[in-house]
Amino acid sequence: MAHSTAPQPAADLSPRRPGLPARCGVRGCGCEDPRQLRNLANLVTIIRTVASLALVATAAAQHSWPWLAAGYLTYWIGDSADGNIARFQHQETRFGAVFDVVCDRINCVSCALVFLQFIDAPWPIAVFLFQFVVVDLPLTLLPMRWPVLSPNYFFLIDRLAYTLNWHVVAKVTNTTLLITLLVLLPHHQWVALVAASTVLLIKIWSLGRVLRLRVPKDTLHVPQGALAGA
Repeated sequence: MAHSTAPQPAADLSPRRPGLPARCGVRGCGCEDPRQLRNLANLVTIIRTVASLALVATAAAQHSWPWLAAGYLTYWIGDSADGNIARFQHQETRFGAVFDVVCDRINCVSCALVFLQFIDAPWPIAVFLFQFVVVDLPLTLLPMRWPVLSPNYFFLIDRLAYTLNWHVVAKVTNTTLLITLLVLLPHHQWVALVAASTVLLIKIWSLGRVLRLRVPKDTLHVPQGALAGA
């Protein structure tokens, strides 16, 4: 089969908006940020946050497990939807990444606290809340010290920290494992406590690792050769 000899179009390295730095061509680099706050992805984040809170508040008022399940599902599905919309519609922004992280904590904490009305598991829930808010929140915000769009692209800086914390499997595990174990094994709460404690230790280790990484100075782009596989 003959191969075309026609020149291939050059990659679009122009700024996404006038006045922004030129794009370097690396997917996930901070130079891809259009600095646009009003977009569909952020709107979905607002809607799923408010909707989940309303459903969880209704669950607490009516002591209703179905309403709480609806609140959880709204949070989980909405959290996946806003991220996918941002990626596929090229609406990823550093503001949106931080906004999503904060809204995640609002939804997850409210769900976890109301969950205690139905299953008396204070210690596993306490360990999870400490991990998710006190340790994982600063850990998830730390990648913004580098010129990346969000923690979803931290593999450009350190692949191990990304795999343990922001790979899709790691994120789903962090927000669903504890509740799943408590629902399936309500009379064996030690299993959930061990799982929550294990995740906490991983997060503390990851926080220390990311804090030790060198932060590039005076650069608008992901530094070449920044990937650390160790």
